[in-house]
Amino acid sequence: MDLTIRISGAQGEGIETTGRTLAAVFARLGYHVFAYRQYGSIIKGNPTMFYQIRASDRRIYSHGRWKNFDVLIALNDAALSAYRSGARHVISEKEIPLTEIATRHGNRIMRNVAALGGLAALIGLDTKYIAEQIKSEFGERGEKIAEANIAVLEEAYKYAGARYAPVAEVKKIGESKLLMSGAEVLALGSVMAGMKFYAAYPMTPASPILHWLAEWGPRFGVAVVQPEDEIAAINMAIGAAYAGVRAATGTSGGGFDLMHEAFGLAAMIETPVVVFLAQRGGPSTGVPTETEQSDLSMALSPAHGEYPHAVIAPRWIEEGLYAAAKAFNIAEKYQTPVIVLVDLYFTESLSTVEFDPTRFKIERGELAAGPLVWEEYKRYKITDSGVSPRAVPGTPGGMHIATSDEHDERGDVITDRHMPEVRKAMHAKRMKKLAEVLEELEPPDLMGDGERYVVAWGSTAMPLLDYAAEKKIGLALFKDLYPLPRDSWIERLNSAKEVVAVELNYSGQFANYLASKGVRIDRRVLKWWGEPFSIDELEEWL
Repeated sequence: MDLTIRISGAQGEGIETTGRTLAAVFARLGYHVFAYRQYGSIIKGNPTMFYQIRASDRRIYSHGRWKNFDVLIALNDAALSAYRSGARHVISEKEIPLTEIATRHGNRIMRNVAALGGLAALIGLDTKYIAEQIKSEFGERGEKIAEANIAVLEEAYKYAGARYAPVAEVKKIGESKLLMSGAEVLALGSVMAGMKFYAAYPMTPASPILHWLAEWGPRFGVAVVQPEDEIAAINMAIGAAYAGVRAATGTSGGGFDLMHEAFGLAAMIETPVVVFLAQRGGPSTGVPTETEQSDLSMALSPAHGEYPHAVIAPRWIEEGLYAAAKAFNIAEKYQTPVIVLVDLYFTESLSTVEFDPTRFKIERGELAAGPLVWEEYKRYKITDSGVSPRAVPGTPGGMHIATSDEHDERGDVITDRHMPEVRKAMHAKRMKKLAEVLEELEPPDLMGDGERYVVAWGSTAMPLLDYAAEKKIGLALFKDLYPLPRDSWIERLNSAKEVVAVELNYSGQFANYLASKGVRIDRRVLKWWGEPFSIDELEEWL
C-alpha cells in the first residue's frame, strides 16, 4: 500500500493539526510515513494551504507526487478548485455535510475532524485509532473537547460509510513507529550527543529546533536561551563552549548573515560551536515559509578570511539524528565551528524514524588536565595536527588569553607589532586542522548502475531516493560537504555517460562547487520557487 492524502483549506482551520493527527495514526499502525505542509507567512488566510501525508508499507523518504494523489480533503471551495483535478477521490462539503455535523456537536471548527471521519470510511480505517490519537492530544484536561471531536468523527464516518465503499483497507501492520520532524531529530540528536547549552533567536525554519528544546531540553539538563538577536545567540553559544560545555545555535540565512563575525571568532580562538543553518528562499526576508538550497556558497565560506570549519548536510530526516552528533564530535575534537546545513523541507517535514541510542558516541577530543604549569602552558601550541591543548576555565594553571586578534602560542596579541613569522606559523597551524577533519568525513553514497548519475546533496536526496526506487538510475548523494572527501567517486562520476546535478537554487551552487573539484557536470536540473522536488517532476525533468 502506498497512499497519499492532501488536506487543504485556509490557515486557521486546523489543517496542520489534522495532518499531524493523521500522520501519527498511520505511524502508530506501523506504516512508514512522510508528511509535508505548504503554508504562507500569515496566521490566518491562505485558503489553499495544504498538508500532504503519505503512508506506505515500504520505506519511503518523501511526500511523493505533486500533480496526482489518492485523496483530497478540501475544507473550502478555493481548495477544492485548486486541487480537485489531481485527486482520485474527494472529501468536501459537496460529499459530506462537514459543517452541519461539526456544528451539531458544538463548533464548526471541528469540520476538519468530520473530514477525518469521512476519510476513515473511504480508506477502510477503524475510527478507534483516530479517537485514540485525539484523546492523546487533548489529554485529561481536554476530555470534554475530545469527546465532542470523537462524536463528530463517528457521525461523519457513519454518513460517509453509507454512501460509498472503501477504496483501501488501512489496518495495523506492525509495531508503532516513531514520527518526528527534521527539527526534532536535530534537537534530539544534539541532546543525545551531550549538548548542554542552546541559544537561538526565532527564525523560520530553524525555530522548531528552539521550540522542541525549550520544552524538552531542561529535562535533560540543557540550558535553553532566547536572546535579543542572532549576534547575541552565537556569542552566547561560543561563550558556553569556551566554558567547557557542548553548545549550539540555530538560524536561517538572514540570521546567519549576522553571525558571520562571531563564527570567525570561534575559529580564531579555536572554540567548538555548532550552527544549525536552516535554509529558506532569499535574499532578505525572501520567502520565509518555503524551502530552498541557496545558502550553500555562504556555508562553504562564511565570514571573512580563511579558517577551518566543516559543513554537514543530512540527506533524510532520520540521518539528522546522527549528523547532529557527528557535528559536535568534530567541533570539539578539532576545536572548530561546524555547520549543519538543512532547509525548510527537512526541518518541517515529518517522517517515521528508527532511533538507535547505541549509535551515539561522544568524542570530546583532548582536554588538558590540571594542574598545569602556567608559565609553560600554551593554549595555541603549534602541533603536527594543528590541534592545541585545550584547558577550560577553572583548570589550575590553564590561564590564557582568548582574543579575536592574531596571537602567539600563549594567546598574546601580536597585532601591535610586525611579526610575520608568528602570523605565518599560527595561521598554518589552524589550517592544518582541515586535513584532520577530512579524515572524519565520508564520500558520497553512490547507488545504481553507474551509466548515468544524478548528483544531489542534503534534503533533495529524499525525493530522489523515492524516484530511484521506481526508475533505474544512478545516484550520488552527498552529506559531508566541506572539506570535500576525495577518492574514486570522482573518477566514477567522470566516467559515466551523463552526470546531472539536481538542487534547489537558481545557479547550481553545488554543481559549481563540484566542477571546481574536477567533476564533470553535463546538465543541471534546478528549482528555486519554494517547493521541494517531487517524484512526478523528476520523472519529467530527468
